[in-house]
Amino acid sequence: MGAIAKAQQQQVEAKRQGGTFGDYMKQFAPQFKAVMPKGFTPERLIQMAATARQRTPKLAECDMGSFLSCCLQCASLGLEPSAVDGLGRAYILPRWNGKTRRQEATFLLGKNGMLELVQRSGKVSSIRTQCVYNGDDFDFSEDEAGLHFHFKPDFGADHSPECLKLVYLSCRLNDGGNVFVYMSKRELDKLRDDHAAKDRNGKVIGPWTTDYEAMCEKTVIRHAFSRGMLPRSVEIAKAIASDETTPIVLDEDGYEVFTKIPEAIPANVDAETGEVVEDAAEEKEEQA
Repeated sequence: MGAIAKAQQQQVEAKRQGGTFGDYMKQFAPQFKAVMPKGFTPERLIQMAATARQRTPKLAECDMGSFLSCCLQCASLGLEPSAVDGLGRAYILPRWNGKTRRQEATFLLGKNGMLELVQRSGKVSSIRTQCVYNGDDFDFSEDEAGLHFHFKPDFGADHSPECLKLVYLSCRLNDGGNVFVYMSKRELDKLRDDHAAKDRNGKVIGPWTTDYEAMCEKTVIRHAFSRGMLPRSVEIAKAIASDETTPIVLDEDGYEVFTKIPEAIPANVDAETGEVVEDAAEEKEEQA
């Protein structure tokens, strides 16, 4: 029996037994286990996926393969989605793909997740990002003695997102080196407009609308990586490559893990609770 047919049969059986979204997910446990990072279990992944989907109901409209790939990406980095732990380290967002004309789940690193990955490298003694607003006292210069910058916030000024002027990053490396980089609000907004997750109407969604400053700070950290200014690792490279995309998860033979998973969570699985509900069409047939 084919994988899809088998999954559909299991869905029907789960429905008859009053199963939940977790029951539906358990059928993929062998696939999860084959690519699971050390210290993570299929059971924990299933719970994480169910919680993320319950707290972001729009994920129910995404194809299952993209959603599970994002969950595995979070697991492999040890960063649970913010919808699950509220720490703002990573996000799984529904994103409209204009080419395929369907919703796909998108993995998005948060500022706290990016900072955590930098700290894990063991090559950084300190790192900070700072938003600078109109009215704040900020200046920097560089000479033979190194880089010098000055920042003094004006606590009486308007520090709303509309008044953001720039964001800078300052980092001290263990070898004594220093990193300093900044981006203007105009540069940050352009990157947001070009790459942020959007709904089918083209409207920006996700943390760029709810945590604008944090996403600006994360973008500056990523910019520093792209310019080779911060130490990189395999873990960081993997995270950046998957950031704002649908990760492709491969098994040990190089094949995509979720290519045989049904395109979407079945219609008879409730988007809010994850419970399998009665199918209206079947009820009509039974009544007839």
